[in-house]
Amino acid sequence: MIRLSWLTWLRLAAPVSVLALSVSGLLPGFGGSSRADVILHAFDWSYADIAKQADAIAAAGYKAVLMTPPIKSPKTSGCEWWLRYQPQDWRVIDNCNGNKQSFVAAIEALKSRGVRTYADVVVNHMANERNAATSSPGVATLAQYRSNRGYWQRQILYGDRDANGVLDNGILPDDGQPDGLFSAQDFHPPACILDYTNKTSVLRDRICGNAPDPGLPDLNDTDPDRSWVNDQRRQYIQALYNLGVRGFRIDAAKHMPNQAIKSFVPEAVAQNSHVFAEIITSGGVGSADYQTFLEPYLRELPTSFAAYDFPLLNQIKRAFAFGSPLSDLAFPYSTGNALENNRAVTVVVTHDIPYNDGFRYLIFDQNASSSVDEDLAYAYILARDGGTPLVFDDRSAGRSNQGRWRNVWNRESMKRMIAFHNRMQGKPMEMLAADSCILLWRRLEDGIVGINKCAEPRSVSVDTRFRFRWNHPYRESLTGSMLPEIKGPIYTFQLPARTASLWMAQ
Repeated sequence: MIRLSWLTWLRLAAPVSVLALSVSGLLPGFGGSSRADVILHAFDWSYADIAKQADAIAAAGYKAVLMTPPIKSPKTSGCEWWLRYQPQDWRVIDNCNGNKQSFVAAIEALKSRGVRTYADVVVNHMANERNAATSSPGVATLAQYRSNRGYWQRQILYGDRDANGVLDNGILPDDGQPDGLFSAQDFHPPACILDYTNKTSVLRDRICGNAPDPGLPDLNDTDPDRSWVNDQRRQYIQALYNLGVRGFRIDAAKHMPNQAIKSFVPEAVAQNSHVFAEIITSGGVGSADYQTFLEPYLRELPTSFAAYDFPLLNQIKRAFAFGSPLSDLAFPYSTGNALENNRAVTVVVTHDIPYNDGFRYLIFDQNASSSVDEDLAYAYILARDGGTPLVFDDRSAGRSNQGRWRNVWNRESMKRMIAFHNRMQGKPMEMLAADSCILLWRRLEDGIVGINKCAEPRSVSVDTRFRFRWNHPYRESLTGSMLPEIKGPIYTFQLPARTASLWMAQ
């Protein structure tokens, strides 16, 4: 992406007439086009439902599905979503959303339709299920393994060294009984994170709720003389890769040293998969949490390691706010408010945002059951050239905002935006106009995008020479209407109020 000062050409009056500036750039590495494919975050979908919907997922244009963490986690009558993020054992897949058998069936169903499986990986901590005890899994879980050996043998992901259906830890002699994985020496001393600006505490202490919650036991990955934790993480990642997983979302990445992350993701896996971290920041290069957590991650890890683009999400949220110019989204990378194309997973909402009070400020229209601005934001990330877009769909029983994010994945407007994204993938973009209300850009001569966030229609006049196909039909993707043909060197686009327009050359 070219670093340009758009302030020299920005015009705030309507109609707008500006010369175009290029922000082109193809995505390098990991088959640039495949990395830009749209990801469906099937949040709290069962593995069986994903397999059942594989045809529809592929038909909607998704090329990857991010699934529930494939671990053994607690089951309760309510099956609360947060239980998926409390591992009891990595060596076994069994949780409220399915088991190893249904997980593999989902992988195969997606693979047969050309869709990749991504796994949400939770390896920073273990479940707190026995009054802050630090042995995992605990005696109750080990008793489960013994009581129904045939079932649990089928759910083993790794850790059966002798291939006899019994989990062992590779240290104790195999006595025919399942072994635990972690003991007290594998955890940091118990303490809650009280100051999230204190990097040492964030790396070593526990993620806790309100007092007297003792927090989730934090695995010791900061002592270079102890490699057991990272060795187990590495075996876990490799085992998932061997099953066919080709993408990994690293949960709670800011709570683990960067060198630990690098060491437990095998190099071949990193090079042949899409690995991205969840590191929430309040902004881009100017924010303290970006400098403390995200900047070191990007600098210290190879470029094959990507991250959620929270800098861009914060910029999108600000730009759509009343009184802020939409032009702030014209060149977000050049202003330090977006990640590099090949390292960005672009989002409008993630599961962390509605389900954690501290992040709900990032929701468009926080208390509403729907939002036009959120729809326009999806049009922005799906129609631009940059990053890998992720679409969040929520099937959790604890759905937020009256089920606002349920069945987002297959809305007709979403499928049409994804179709535009897939058609334009790999085509550089050129920003044509930007002001307080609108953005207008092109994708070579094949696509034109206009977004108007304001309550009044806007007109935008641009120079068309060497930028569009003259006397050629362009169809608007969301409505199916035809754009009046471009017939000369100046053309005025009409952008309806509160609308995104995605025109494709026919």
